[in-house]
Amino acid sequence: MYSIDDWQLIRRLVLGITLIWFSGSLYSQADSTLRSGFFRPRDFNRYFISDLYSPAIRINEGFGTNGMDYNSMPERTSEYIFLNETTLGTEIPLLSGTGGHGDRDFRFSLSLPVSVSIWFDFFNTITAPILNNDYRFALGEINLLKELPGRHLRNIGIRLIPFQHESTHLGDEITLYRKKAGFPITRVNVSYEAAETAVIINDPAGTQRNNLSFCAGGRCLLKTRPSLTYYSPLQPSEGDTTGFTLSKRSLEGYLRVQYMGPDGPLRIGRFYPVVSAEFRYRVKFGYPYYEPDPDEPMGFREVVNPEKYVPCLNLFAGWRYRGRPSEPGQIGGYFRFYTGSNPHGQFRNIPRYSYFGVVLVYEH
Repeated sequence: MYSIDDWQLIRRLVLGITLIWFSGSLYSQADSTLRSGFFRPRDFNRYFISDLYSPAIRINEGFGTNGMDYNSMPERTSEYIFLNETTLGTEIPLLSGTGGHGDRDFRFSLSLPVSVSIWFDFFNTITAPILNNDYRFALGEINLLKELPGRHLRNIGIRLIPFQHESTHLGDEITLYRKKAGFPITRVNVSYEAAETAVIINDPAGTQRNNLSFCAGGRCLLKTRPSLTYYSPLQPSEGDTTGFTLSKRSLEGYLRVQYMGPDGPLRIGRFYPVVSAEFRYRVKFGYPYYEPDPDEPMGFREVVNPEKYVPCLNLFAGWRYRGRPSEPGQIGGYFRFYTGSNPHGQFRNIPRYSYFGVVLVYEH
């Protein structure tokens, strides 16, 4: 359950992100000719659309599966339900620069990405509960890019995030429902720190041309807390502490591919096609989940759920608006398909999750 301090923190984060994004957009318009310096957004190593941790502004509307123990409407055991996920995110630019023999032969930047996400179940007949919300921030993101003379291998980039924090919160109504229904585990405190590194090949680097980019990288859990895991040991008020095992896996790997076609045949006016896919081996959390069983006294049975790696696909296909150089940011609309383990907070113990919907994305 949320305390007053939790809500105050969430409100401050949302307000701060909005103000920073707005002021940053104005700054980039007023100083659009500057290629390097303090507080200058970079135009290279931009986040792929399919990146789960992208600090863009995103509005997802679609249908996804949900487990019985996370549904305050128990009759909806496995059907698709209408969901909304809204993310407010931004990158706070600190420093950008160029170097090398050419004007932009070598580029570097330092920034601070931050985002807040809220996951809703709007069509619950009792109310419209918040299923989950989370916030993420990184204490420094370093990006480097080196131009190459090759025709097919045009550049290579490196991204390094030495410290990223993620903290998630199960919605109050779901927590109360789980407590009232008598589930042995009511709430799991998912909060951890991780480091991430990635290599990007053939980044568009600010150009508007047909381009196929690749990104390969991974995340590593940082051993900064006594629990040494993605989630903390259960408190007695949160559930039965016996048999609750902590995570033993600390690595996740991914591969991303993204195509953009400003000069392709599918271009419509100033809108051009973009296809982006992420293949990721995610850690599925290992605490049990619960399925309906009328033969049990409580109406459900516990399913033993060992921790393991699950292959996940996050696929986007749609069109992005090709703005003029003086226009800040890029906006696009996409169809989205996801399959694999559930990517949301405490829900990451659900092994079989799928989602299909539409997404509006603003990249700034």
